[in-house]
Amino acid sequence: MGFQCRQFYLKDDRCAMKVSTDSLLFGGWVRTDEVSYAADFGSGCGILALMLAQRTNANARIDAYEYDAAAAQQAAENVHNSPWPNKVMVQQADVLTFAAPNYSYDLVIMNPPYFAAHLSSANSQRQLARQGAAQEIWQPWLARAAQLLAPNGRIALVAPQQALTSIIEATHATQPPLVIVRHCNVRSVPKRQPYLVLLELTRQGCEQEFELEELTIRDDNKYTDAFLQYTGAFYLNGTVT
Repeated sequence: MGFQCRQFYLKDDRCAMKVSTDSLLFGGWVRTDEVSYAADFGSGCGILALMLAQRTNANARIDAYEYDAAAAQQAAENVHNSPWPNKVMVQQADVLTFAAPNYSYDLVIMNPPYFAAHLSSANSQRQLARQGAAQEIWQPWLARAAQLLAPNGRIALVAPQQALTSIIEATHATQPPLVIVRHCNVRSVPKRQPYLVLLELTRQGCEQEFELEELTIRDDNKYTDAFLQYTGAFYLNGTVT
């Protein structure tokens, strides 16, 4: 199984979590200006790392950390076959314990294993990707990202709406505390409640003007202009089919 983007191709058959509309939207939504060093926590097949590679300057470095050995290997292969084999570095490593580099990150993106136990899968690899070793991972993942963040760096994450309260609580517990500066509620169609949230955070004291956004993926059985604005650079011919 694979997915063809405009500038790169992804294989994901050895990864628990497949390429999805949510990950493509998140990768297009996150801001990449002034990014020299970026980290992708829980990289999976490498889709977000490669989207960052496409959107950042030629000298930027993206470190992709993935715990699962099969997924890390596939991510490394996807990177090797992409236009940016020397720009993205894939490491099989635990997000919480990998050796810190000798530089700080301007951007940390994460798509954590956030699903609760009642959504656990019969597939053990998929279950690990979706819920991790513990049901609650927001505080340790955010704390780890904050430790590695440059003074004016940003953390961006994607999560289900029902996780928002836990994320807010985790931002208060993190040292230094984190502040949400950009918040996007995502609906699948106009009449449904938001099911997804995209967030951007900074250290307390580095706040910028708060931005709240509402985005709908489909309307009248077609993708919305707002969705295509974020994803068009990755789909073939700049459109979604």
